[in-house]
Amino acid sequence: MSTEEETLAAEAEATAAAEATAASAATATAGADDTAGAEALGDAGKKALDAMKAKWREAERVGKASATEFAAYKATAEGREAEHKTDQANQKVRDDALSAANQRILKAEVRAAAATKLADPADALRFLDLSSFEVGEDGEIDAATVASAIDDLIASKPYLAAQGGKRFQGSGDTGTRNESTRPAQLNGEDLKKLSPQQIVAAKNAGQLDDYLKS
Repeated sequence: MSTEEETLAAEAEATAAAEATAASAATATAGADDTAGAEALGDAGKKALDAMKAKWREAERVGKASATEFAAYKATAEGREAEHKTDQANQKVRDDALSAANQRILKAEVRAAAATKLADPADALRFLDLSSFEVGEDGEIDAATVASAIDDLIASKPYLAAQGGKRFQGSGDTGTRNESTRPAQLNGEDLKKLSPQQIVAAKNAGQLDDYLKS
């Protein structure tokens, strides 16, 4: 490449790297600083925070994609295509290994958080969207976010709660149903994920009323 091309390439590489770094840093900052604020704002605050985090994750993805595309362009321009492909293959192996490790960490943390709240902690893995949680570079997970997700799960499916936990929707925690509020109703798809014991509990909780009438 000419001197001018090398200069432009260097500038483009720096820009792509800066975009990826900035987006990654912003994602980490958002997760670290905003949890308390979302708790104070209630459900509306949590939804706003989740939307903001989603935007930062997308910005991070775009930044990384730009850096990857530029690296491929640069390797082609410098005649290092074979070397670049080998590097990419090795990086994929590392990324896959890290992803698998993060999934193990995530599942263990979610089960641990659900241990005192759900009758069967494994239900947290079956019903929660694990992709909505992130494992940080330090291997840590936002415990408040996980706890909030489990609480929301219990609110929508009270029959999953541990003995002595909230069995019905409503303001009380005494096991009696608030007559002014019907429990969340389950459909056929929900039933496919339940054990026979859970189906009986759901029926007793009044969550199959609509399904049995259909």
